Amino acid sequence: MKRVEVRSSPDRPKPPGIAPWKFFAGLMIHIGVPAYLLLLVVTLVVYVLEHGTTDGLFSLLPQVSLYFITFYASVTVAGTGVAALAGLVGRTRRNRQLTTLGKDPAIRSRNELSHAVGLLGAMKDDPAIESALHAIADAAWHHDDERYQQVSRDLDKAAGTYAGAHASARGEQQREVSRLAAETLRHVAQKLDDLAQDTGIAATRNAQTMAGYIASKYGDDLDVVR
Repeated sequence: MKRVEVRSSPDRPKPPGIAPWKFFAGLMIHIGVPAYLLLLVVTLVVYVLEHGTTDGLFSLLPQVSLYFITFYASVTVAGTGVAALAGLVGRTRRNRQLTTLGKDPAIRSRNELSHAVGLLGAMKDDPAIESALHAIADAAWHHDDERYQQVSRDLDKAAGTYAGAHASARGEQQREVSRLAAETLRHVAQKLDDLAQDTGIAATRNAQTMAGYIASKYGDDLDVVR
């Protein structure tokens, strides 16, 4: 049996952090003053090594400062623009992926099942709920089948209702919510068992049909169950 692990939706992309252009612009702002001071130190050392004196150095500083500001501002603007473009491309790709995930019924069904089991996990102090959850999680889910998709969708809705009610209720009311949740889970487990029976019957019939086809075409003496 395939077991469904309780976890956050693994197929869904992680939410983005700080925008790339904000990160780059902030970085350039923070290192601007240290970079300027470093430039002044380098300019002083080079000037003294070349001329052996600091005479005339201070008259050179405005020109050096202007060059630095022009160059640094150009790099900051260009880099921020490139980072913004990269962020836009990343967001577009991420949104496209989210749209694809949202439109894929099988993936949506898996996410709904995981979400439902996670919500109901908070009520596992009730043995009946824990037992029913194990039966549901251990069932052979065929998420590409519309019937299973409907079950996972309904289970997710029910789990949200019961989890919210259980968190708000107290005492006897909370026990009543647990009883209702356990009863619902038993119904879901029974439905999954029925679907498994139907799936098994259909698979057996397909196997019989294939065996009959092979026997009629190739003359093998296969024992085909009629």
